[in-house]
Amino acid sequence: MRPSRIAAATCLLALSLAACSTSHTRSEDLKAARFTTAVRGDVRAPHMTIETARSLYGNDGGTLCAALADNPAGLLLSWGRATVTATPKKKTAELVEYDRDVVKVYCPQHLTKFNDLMSRLNY
Repeated sequence: MRPSRIAAATCLLALSLAACSTSHTRSEDLKAARFTTAVRGDVRAPHMTIETARSLYGNDGGTLCAALADNPAGLLLSWGRATVTATPKKKTAELVEYDRDVVKVYCPQHLTKFNDLMSRLNY
């Protein structure tokens, strides 16, 4: 192959990969829109966008929903972020509500399990 054809083939391959990596489903769009609507109206995530929600949670809710499905006790280990990034109860309660919104939209079948875990922590 001549250099110009190699360059053209390389560009075509790069564009194809980029298109594949940014594609998303209607389901992802709908869930991202619902989640964004839920968290933008208050102080939990006032700058959340549909694109950000789609990137963070995809169609399945990401690590939060995976933890609820596979290892609910492991979810409690991630709650150290509340003590590192936030101050006392009010801020931690906001994080719980944010995660509850993730569960409501992306894995509602685990909402009871999430609420049980949070009640054990008095949230």
